[in-house]
Amino acid sequence: MPLDAYRTADGGARQGPADLWCTYAAVRTLTWLGAAPADPEATAAFLRGRQNADGAFAWQKGLPSDVWATYYCTQALSDLGGEIPRRGELADWLARTQHPTGGFAMTPGQRPDVWATYYATRLWDEILRRPVPGPRALRRWLAGLQREDGALGWYPGAPDSDVRACYYGALAWRAAFADRAVPWRRTDLLGWLGERQRPDGGYVFDTASTASCLWATFRAVRALDALGARPARAADCARWISARQTATASFTRWEGYPDPDVWAAFSAVGAAQTLGHPLPDAAPVLAFLKECELPEGGFTYRRVEAAGDSLATSALLLVDAAAGGADTPRARERARWLHAAHLPYEGGVMYMPGRGAEIRCTLWAVGALAAAGRPALDGDRIAAWLRRLQNRDGGFGYWHGRASDMVATVSALEILAGLGRRPQEVLDATRLADFVEACRGAGGYGQVPGAAPTCAATAQALRARHLLGERDEARRLAADTLPGYASRLGGYTAGRRGVPDLVSTYQAVLTRQVLELPVDTADLGRLLDRLRPDGEGYAWSPLGRRSGGPLATALGTLLNGPDPLVPLNL
Repeated sequence: MPLDAYRTADGGARQGPADLWCTYAAVRTLTWLGAAPADPEATAAFLRGRQNADGAFAWQKGLPSDVWATYYCTQALSDLGGEIPRRGELADWLARTQHPTGGFAMTPGQRPDVWATYYATRLWDEILRRPVPGPRALRRWLAGLQREDGALGWYPGAPDSDVRACYYGALAWRAAFADRAVPWRRTDLLGWLGERQRPDGGYVFDTASTASCLWATFRAVRALDALGARPARAADCARWISARQTATASFTRWEGYPDPDVWAAFSAVGAAQTLGHPLPDAAPVLAFLKECELPEGGFTYRRVEAAGDSLATSALLLVDAAAGGADTPRARERARWLHAAHLPYEGGVMYMPGRGAEIRCTLWAVGALAAAGRPALDGDRIAAWLRRLQNRDGGFGYWHGRASDMVATVSALEILAGLGRRPQEVLDATRLADFVEACRGAGGYGQVPGAAPTCAATAQALRARHLLGERDEARRLAADTLPGYASRLGGYTAGRRGVPDLVSTYQAVLTRQVLELPVDTADLGRLLDRLRPDGEGYAWSPLGRRSGGPLATALGTLLNGPDPLVPLNL
């Protein structure tokens, strides 16, 4: 498909298929309102297409399974009245995500966090209809979430309190232990949540936030409900929610933000119903959700033709820059879109405006704007956001509160480098280095401690060590390890054997460039020739029969060009 086909009317670009999180939010909202998608079977097929051989589900087809995607897919399928295939394999996979400390992780082997524990406990309770395993350890882990101020944190010992963590913890307890007494100082927890209600009736996420947010309001109202309580000023809260509905359409997340989206609709409907104030007229919301539904199944976050995302927009701006078109009206429009995705109430760039900030999207936006010679994002705000995101183990997760992995950790370092900041001046570099080293195994590095080494994770870890001042050691290790992932077909493979792929190749070549190691361009060219099945873009692997879309085409275009590669991670 030509790249122009991915353009959106809002000045950005979108990857093409529906988005999983949007689809879940839309289906849940429709279910709450007694409605259904226009084509339920197409949406169900979209969801089933994300199931992997292990029985769990992934954010996008072909990616590894995680608890987040598995809950969203299975809950939406249940709402649609569909069967959950391979439930036995799903249960076996889910059991492997439980950490010895009792909490659950997003993927097997990762450290637990309250996001993943919430999704996992609800999967056991609502989807699999089985008791949550390891109840004694889980109880201790959940009890450890409470902080001195009475609120819950993202994991035991976390430095931040957040309404979302309170919501996830309270609902995880209810899924696992039903109506048994909670293990926290309930009065203190309720008091902290009550203090998050603003004079206008809405809620904020934490003590640093000042503007009421519909997401925070939904989480707070539902957390209070799970704890057997209600907002102190419930009527004010209901009025504030109603005021977020636009005159002709659905809901917006903040006062003054102009664009309705599916998450705001989800939050408004869910919070209003919990308060006992259902919408007096659901027709505008239903009409809006209909505009978000794709003909091939699934949903995006707003009208399909205007639903750009930051990864696709960054990708096309990178292609523009590589072709010498960084100063065209179209490229300037894409740059403006990326700046607009750095909304004032989020520290980083959002995947889709109105959604939470995400670390990979921020890296792609920083890299694309720099490559195109466009003004940079607000570096002070991003640096402060990254400082807050760093986990106790020293690493980073994709977003606030999520457990650490290598992709997010090296992305944090490369964001700072792209903004001209020294990591040592912003982050705890010693703890970060400890996390990277904890991911080291025989022959390379894995995405998380204990995981099997991969080419991409190894390449990312070596760049992290370089940025932390260990250039000579990183260079030595790269010379020793990266050749083991080279393929006779050209490029690099994810493991020690297999078919070469675009992501592994990009990571390996980028690392070799950064460390000033030679790159075999003839060998690379053989793979790139195989990755152009239709001449319109690049596929993710030689087995692909069509272009992988904007992201794959951006990586392939940069690999095929004369300029140094831009730090990009997936």
